[in-house]
Formats: sequence, C-alpha cells, structure tokens
Amino acid sequence: MLRFYSYLSLFLFINLVNAQANQVNFFEHKDWHIVCDNTLTCRAVGFGYQDPASGDNSSISILLVRKAGANQSMSGYVRTNDDEIEQLSDTPITVAVNNQAIGTVKMDDDPYELRPKQISSIISALKSNDKTVSFQQNNKTWRLSNAGFNAVMLKMDEVQGRIGTIGAIIKTGNRDESQVYPSIPAPIIKRAAVISPEQSQKLTLDEVIRRFPDFETHYKNEADCDFDLSKSAEDSDIPSFQLFALNKDNDLLAASCWFGAYNSGGVYWVIPKGTPANKNEIKFVTRNGTDYSNGEISEIHKSRGVGDCWSRTDWTWNGQQFLLSSDLTTGSCRGFAGGTWDLPYFVSEIE
Repeated sequence: MLRFYSYLSLFLFINLVNAQANQVNFFEHKDWHIVCDNTLTCRAVGFGYQDPASGDNSSISILLVRKAGANQSMSGYVRTNDDEIEQLSDTPITVAVNNQAIGTVKMDDDPYELRPKQISSIISALKSNDKTVSFQQNNKTWRLSNAGFNAVMLKMDEVQGRIGTIGAIIKTGNRDESQVYPSIPAPIIKRAAVISPEQSQKLTLDEVIRRFPDFETHYKNEADCDFDLSKSAEDSDIPSFQLFALNKDNDLLAASCWFGAYNSGGVYWVIPKGTPANKNEIKFVTRNGTDYSNGEISEIHKSRGVGDCWSRTDWTWNGQQFLLSSDLTTGSCRGFAGGTWDLPYFVSEIE
C-alpha cells in the first residue's frame, strides 16, 4: 500500500508539472514581459529609455533567464537599438543603481552579458520604488523601467514553483527549494534523411487533384485557405502548388493559402507516393508555412510592418511525420529591428 501511494504521489507531481508547463504563455505588464518554454526555463524582458528631453529615442533592453529546478541562478544580458553603439564600441556601458556605478558590461559582443553581482543589484533595485537602474555610455543614459517588473517576476516564480521559497524573486519565504518544479527534459526528435539533392516540381490544380482527390475539401475545410479554387488557371489569384520528394514513400505538398498586409502563409500536407492517395493517409502540417528546406518546414511572420517583432515556428521530418521542433517570439514591438530577443515557447533536441 505504501508503494501504491508513493507511485500515486509521483504520478500527481508529474501531472502537476506538465499542467503547469501547458499553462505557460506570453505574459506582459507595462514595460516587462515573460515567456517560459516547455522545459520551464523562463525569460523575462524589460526596456529602458533615454530622457525625452535628450531628443534621442533609442532604447535599451535587458533579458533575465532562469532555468527551472533548485538553486538555479539568473543570467542577464543587455542590448540596445542605438545605431551609434558600434561607433562607440571602445567605450563600455556603465551599469548604475541610483547613479552609483556597479561595473560595466563588455562591449565585445552583442548581447552584452551582465555579471552575477550586477544582476543581483539590478533585481533588488527594480523591486523597489525608490531606486533607479541606468546604463550610461558617454553622453547617453538609458533608465531601465521597473513598471511591470514585479508582476512579471512573480509569474516566473509561480511557473517554476518558487513562491514561498528562499529562491523566489518576489514572494520569498523560508522553505528551501527542494520541492520547486524540476526542469522538464526537452523532447528528442530524430531527424530523418530526405532525398538529396532536393527534388521538387510545380503542379497544376488538376495534377494536385489526381494525386489528392479530396484536396479541395481539405483545402477549404481543414486548412481554411483564402484562395478560390474555382477560378481559372490563368487568374493570378489561383494558388501555386509545389511537390517535394521526402523519401521513397512520401512527398510533401505545398500550396499558397493566404496573404495579409505584410505576411503570407502556405499550407503543407504529407502525402504518400502513388495515385490517388487515400484521404486517411494525408497528414496536415500547417496553414502558416513560409518555407521548406531539407526536411524542415518553417513559418516566420512579423507582427507589424516595420519588422521589430517576429514569431517563428519549425517542424522537423522524422521519417513519418513533421513534428513541432521549435516555437518562439521576439517579444513585444519596441523598435528593435528584427526583434529584441528570441523567447521560445517550445524547444526540442534534434538528433
């Protein structure tokens, strides 16, 4: 009976951790946001700005990273979107709390890594309402905002099960960290070889239907695509179709699916070789794909036209199906070209 309850406790704990992981999402409050991935590693991002009177609207951003599990320290990085920063690479950025310097960050790489004592001082200052954190270089000073910091870091504590422990950032307690949530191993995907060099061909709608008789139904209902297949082949609004050889048994069918103001998406299915394919053998992957290469489908989209915030999702071929292998956002749109940081929702190990 004792063994039964031990197994039951272990089962309930594992399910609690898995449920916690499934609830993790993008959380934003004021000038801070956080993303925790499927391993329960959390990444919190904050922003800082120059005094508006300076006439310089460049920004600085800090990334704080903590893995799940007991006794995990925090890593910290800094990045600026100042175009002049490369011209000043010989001048370090000074980190200050209440205008008192606590050291510099190295200027020989981007992003610039903070030292542990600097991270500790920054966190302590941001938790307070009467301290300021700033980054200075020559005549430039960026003040790091603490608006939203406590709410975001409380979310990190919650996701990792640290509330009430000595390791919590916000709601610190007397409990040790022996019962905090452990890191969840990233899933392992065994990448399968695909036919090389890449073999692909363009298809007409009639050729697609010969290979995939239920294509029109799947295209309309399963993929919910925007194009009207009833239009003539000469019409520029007819979608394009491309077939990629995967292995001796399967091909990958790609079709344009939708267009937006500054994004587009393609729909992808794995279909067996031979004609015609049985509908039960058709495997839908995504309607948002933007590229396929060497056994990987990617979807890359920007959240607004200037391209300072992006999302990316990848699927990897394992010989039978495409499995989700990564999913990330670059965070909120704050004027950093190409996005500020890579913040994964989902990570995997590919072998």
